[in-house]
Amino acid sequence: MNQTIDIRYKPTAKIIFSEDKFEIIDTGDESNNGIYLLDNLLNFDVIEKRTNWFITILSFAVDIFTGSGSGGSYKNKAYLKIDLENRNIKIWLSNEDIAKANIARELLTEAILKKN
Repeated sequence: MNQTIDIRYKPTAKIIFSEDKFEIIDTGDESNNGIYLLDNLLNFDVIEKRTNWFITILSFAVDIFTGSGSGGSYKNKAYLKIDLENRNIKIWLSNEDIAKANIARELLTEAILKKN
């Protein structure tokens, strides 16, 4: 399997899959760049945007005491989480990028299943 998935366009993030490895090119966070072996992969998941309840509740509590009324719902950004034996990688996503990240997850899962 040789396939490229463009996860994000601005800044560019893509994953290039081959038979026994994958390459990450991420201009938003160049520390993510590299070639990684499928054998070293522990987990590959898409974490969608969700409410950070601790910060949201804390914000409302502060608003009650200060009367500022600026509280709101605080959300954590969505990201692609890649856990390898020797490091963890996060590629930040927008709402439009989640579908492409899920396709990358499916391709990687297929590659791993074919290998085993």
